[in-house]
Amino acid sequence: MIQAGSRLFDFSLQNQYGESITSTGLSQGRVLVVFFPWAFSRVCGSELAALNKEHEYFAERGVRIVGVSVDHKFTLRSYAESLDLEFELLADFWPHGEVARQAGAFDELQGVATRVSLLVVDGQVQKIFRSAMAEARAIQDYMDAIEGL
Repeated sequence: MIQAGSRLFDFSLQNQYGESITSTGLSQGRVLVVFFPWAFSRVCGSELAALNKEHEYFAERGVRIVGVSVDHKFTLRSYAESLDLEFELLADFWPHGEVARQAGAFDELQGVATRVSLLVVDGQVQKIFRSAMAEARAIQDYMDAIEGL
């Protein structure tokens, strides 16, 4: 399981458009990596919509947001379009949940990513956020951590 202070592990995933996004590409600057269980679910939708609403706040502070779930890229594209998301969603589809497992963000019983977020600065994990499956993470917690950098 990844911990604060450790380097972001190596991975390559496709975004909702089929473009390859690598951990190397996310290792420069500030990135908020948001693992979420299911596209089109109530809690995930409200949480990602709240992040999207504050997208300008994050952008002004140089923070790139990427969401990660085990859904297929085609599902994530439809989901991103339905929410008018201004950030990328990455498909940890195959091997199923491999990146989520590396982050300690995978529920083996349900076969989905759990609610774990990583605030990464220049490839190093600065802060880890967690919440229960049925509970959205607080956007204010992200903002507080970013202000503390």
